[in-house]
Amino acid sequence: MKIAGTGLIAAGMMILPTMAMSNDFSTATRVQFVMDCMAANEMNVYEGTHKCSCVVDKLAEVFSQKEFEDISVGFMYKNLPADRGATFRDDKNIQTGLKLYEKTSAEAYKACRIK
Repeated sequence: MKIAGTGLIAAGMMILPTMAMSNDFSTATRVQFVMDCMAANEMNVYEGTHKCSCVVDKLAEVFSQKEFEDISVGFMYKNLPADRGATFRDDKNIQTGLKLYEKTSAEAYKACRIK
């Protein structure tokens, strides 16, 4: 019985680093996202905190902190006029990342019941 328990603990220890890496957004990133989400969707504090934190948790399951920051910049700047926004509109890698973000974000908003 002792051997089986030790094996389960060892298996659990191997899974923990994977779980931590898949949800590595910093607290500041999470708070900023929740505040922006609440403002954009005109929610009260209680509802917004729960629903918007749900969305950021779902995004953190798909993206690393670095990927999320890069995609956020691309998302903000893709609508800049002329050459200033061309880098963000024309680059295939950025477009792929933006499409994944838009898809993931739409699914997260639906799952977290934000209209």
